[in-house]
Amino acid sequence: MIKFFRKIRQNLVMENKTSKYFKYAVGEIFLVVIGILIALQINNWNESRKLQKEINTYLNQKLDNLKEDRARLIEIRKIRQDKAEKSTYVLNKGIQNVDVVSFTKIIYLIFIERYFITTIERSETSITKYYSGKNEAIINKLELHYVNKIAEMKQEENRLNTFSENAEFILWTQGFIVDNRETFTSLINEIDLSKFKGEIPKIISNESNGQKALEGILRRNELANPSLVVKLDYLLEINQQLIDAIDEYLN
Repeated sequence: MIKFFRKIRQNLVMENKTSKYFKYAVGEIFLVVIGILIALQINNWNESRKLQKEINTYLNQKLDNLKEDRARLIEIRKIRQDKAEKSTYVLNKGIQNVDVVSFTKIIYLIFIERYFITTIERSETSITKYYSGKNEAIINKLELHYVNKIAEMKQEENRLNTFSENAEFILWTQGFIVDNRETFTSLINEIDLSKFKGEIPKIISNESNGQKALEGILRRNELANPSLVVKLDYLLEINQQLIDAIDEYLN
């Protein structure tokens, strides 16, 4: 092909057909430009296809993570509902009036703090790399909102945990945990009533061994957990919106 064009140029020069040679040169330049543009377009198409494949892989992984988050959110919500309800039950009935087995289970539930840990990871590089189009921007906006709401909930979780830790320290130092150690040890993992001959001992709770601190923990759980349940419900809503948006994008 190159030899063909070179031969035409030589013939035009030898025949001294300047105007025709000029037109030919312009046409040849035009063909070269068209060729370059086509090559660039093909390259851009290949790059676009490669990037789209990366986006799809990334979003499929994100979808799996969101579904894991959803299962965990539902689990944590149930735990927080239980903590609130059981705290109210003990406070209304009175610590001394709750049977020791139920009380031990409730204390164990309340003292073991659970946190929601998301599997979603986010960074500015991922935003820049993946979210550039209109559809991606919708996912990006939802995800940013989701991550921000998780951060807000973590702050409230941390406040509840800090309060509980301080109150538990008082229970240790004032003797509540020590006074009831044998009972708790026997019942906290499995109900083994055979260790007690006759009547099961009652919980030893009074003002001198930290009863107020225990009531404080119960009251804080009664009040704080319903607020966290509301936040978890909202996170579940955003989580589902994100799942739907990604499903729609991928399909």
